[in-house]
Amino acid sequence: MFRKPDGKLGFSFNRFITSAVPNFANSSDRDMELSAKQQDDLFNFQIGLAEPRVLAEHSFYIAGVVENINQSPKILTSLKKASILSEHPDDPTVYTSRISKNFPNQMATISVHRQRKLVCMLFFWEEELMRWKLLDDEQREIQGLLDEVTAQGGRENRSREEELRIALGRVQTRKNLAPSARHDDGTDNRKHTLPEYGQGTGTVGVLGGALRRNGANGQ
Repeated sequence: MFRKPDGKLGFSFNRFITSAVPNFANSSDRDMELSAKQQDDLFNFQIGLAEPRVLAEHSFYIAGVVENINQSPKILTSLKKASILSEHPDDPTVYTSRISKNFPNQMATISVHRQRKLVCMLFFWEEELMRWKLLDDEQREIQGLLDEVTAQGGRENRSREEELRIALGRVQTRKNLAPSARHDDGTDNRKHTLPEYGQGTGTVGVLGGALRRNGANGQ
């Protein structure tokens, strides 16, 4: 990760890969990063899961890392075996610091091109997790203030209470925003109905659409 001029975090594949996996660096492969659509597809798929932050068996297929859906669970298993993803089912942490020169051997079931794309996907998801954590912190702070105001009661606190409830709703909205729907400040740049975080509404739709596009039997 590196800090961009606007203060946001960014990921440079070349910076990382030159030091971590040197034999990846000498490549002209320009299709390594997830496209905007692939980022949105992954986000919308994840947000429909019971544990939206934890990468699942089909996440790598949805993100376009592999074209065969049957390969996707194998990638998840390999990442857990390499300790890049946690074995604990409710731990979403992506340990990108553990990507090393052994990565090509650890992911030998997919091509070098797809290994590069996988690295970019992992860094993308790590950044999404960092974004969610910041929003969690903001949500807790607002909820704490709301609890205090509510406990105090009184007519004079009603407007303040309403303001805080609106602020909570805005944070929740920002949590639900797919990458392409965000302004630089994280607010909504489109008028549309957002998927509900963790409600299970997006999984079947996104996965089903991907299956129809690529063949329902994983061919």
